[in-house]
Amino acid sequence: MKKSIPFLFLLLISFPACEETPPTGSEDVIEFERVVFVITSKEVVDNTFFVEGTVRNTGDETFTPTWYMEAQFYTDTQQSLKLGGSVDSFNFSLNKNETTQWELRYSNSDQNLDNYQDFGIGNLRAYKR
Repeated sequence: MKKSIPFLFLLLISFPACEETPPTGSEDVIEFERVVFVITSKEVVDNTFFVEGTVRNTGDETFTPTWYMEAQFYTDTQQSLKLGGSVDSFNFSLNKNETTQWELRYSNSDQNLDNYQDFGIGNLRAYKR
């Protein structure tokens, strides 16, 4: 039995931890400062918020993989009550003056999101971990 314990321990430490999506609003990130977000559509379908848009790198640095884009979701466009957030990741670079599309979804089985047809989205940002 003693021989299997060190082997099992070695096996456990040799596997790297799975990379998890960071929580929205995390301060443990490097935020890109020169970014332009455009929201092209937003809708509520089957108790889920769907938002699509574009992100443009207006800075001098290239966003290298993996980089992230996030936003917070609210009950209305005045952002009076925050419901939660969503993150999307990108496994490609975005060079200076390049634009790409993004899509975020938010759902929560404890909330009836169909009641918030005029939902708001805010605090959009792009960052690297």
